[in-house]
This record gives sequence, C-alpha cells and structure tokens, in this order.
Amino acid sequence: MYYDVPFVPTPEVVVRRMLQLARVRPGEILYDLGSGDGRIVIMAAKEFGAVAYGVEIRKDLYEQSMAKIKDLGLADKARIINASFFDVDISDADVITMYLLTSVNERLKPKLEKELRPATRVVSHDFEVSGWRPVVVEEVYEEWRSHKIYLYKIPGKEIPVPSGKSVDVNDPKLKQILALIDGVNSLEEIAQKLGTTIRDVRNAVKKLADAGLVDEIKVVK
Repeated sequence: MYYDVPFVPTPEVVVRRMLQLARVRPGEILYDLGSGDGRIVIMAAKEFGAVAYGVEIRKDLYEQSMAKIKDLGLADKARIINASFFDVDISDADVITMYLLTSVNERLKPKLEKELRPATRVVSHDFEVSGWRPVVVEEVYEEWRSHKIYLYKIPGKEIPVPSGKSVDVNDPKLKQILALIDGVNSLEEIAQKLGTTIRDVRNAVKKLADAGLVDEIKVVK
C-alpha cells in the first residue's frame, strides 16, 4: 500500500512542547493526524488529561499503539482510528497535531478549514500550512538537530446569542456564563474571562439553550 508520509517519530521533547504550546487542558479533545506509534496521543492523555484520538492508516502501527494504550491503562482517554485522516470527521477537535509534509498539509488544508471550528488550535511539527499565518513559530533543539513547531489558530468567532427570556438559573457556573452572553462575546472570550476551556463554555451554552436562554451560536468567519 502507498502511504503519503513515511513514519518518522517525533522526539518526546518536541511532543511535549507541541502540547504545551497548544495549551492542551484536561477534558479537551485532541486528534493526531498520522499518529504513528501513538506517542502524541499517549502523552496528551497521560500528562495533559486530554481525550486523545490518533488517526493512523498503517495497520501495524495502529495495532502497536493500541496495545501500548491498553498496557498503560489509558483506553478510556486514548484511542487510535485505523483509517486515512482524509476520511475521519475531526469537527469535534479542540486541538489538532500533525507531523506530515508540506504537500500533504496543502491537501489537508481544505478539510481543516471546512471542519474545524473557530479558535481550534493546529500544531504542526517541522512543516508549515502554506497560506496560514502561525500564531507562534518555535525552534526546539534535540540531540542532533533542531525542530520547528508551528502553532495556528482557526480564525473566526462562535458567538452565543441570548434569547432575552428570563429564567432562574440555580447553577452558579451557568449563571456566570449567562451573565457574559451578550451577542458580542465569543465562546473563546468567555472562556478566557472565566479561565476555563472553550469546550466547557460550549457545553454550558448547550444547557442554557435547552433552558431557552440562548437562541443560537452564530459563527463569524
């Protein structure tokens, strides 16, 4: 079978820095595209508390990494999908990591732009996503060579729109988030103000919508 990218493992020091730069937080969902031996998925779940998915087309690497995940007792937080990453729905991601080639990134770019929500972080090891402007470019030195890490953020905003209805909210966290929903603040801005994750805010907004207090989440790109 023909593979787009040869398997070259990312050094552990680079993996950790990629996850640090992306500010991966507990409960966030991460997808590693072309996950190889599963090292990014395993570290994201084990050290950062993420719910981590790897997408790996090679069956031998898929089996090897799933076995390691089970051995480490991480099966509830980490999983490898044996498929082409072009065929996997990644729309639920908070963070995407990848170590591909510039040409593959170019082919992947339309999928990332179509499926990923605003403010999703994309971290690429060594290879740029042409046409995107990185938020951070950092060089990491490891043994015999240096590595570049590119951090991108999907542009746009998700803005919850209040319904204008008045309903008592007993949950203090929901009440706090509701107070910041004004049709101007985005999910990302609310999360920053409260020191929480966009995922937490999005989940709270869903509950508020179910209670009739939020009309919609308006996406502005």
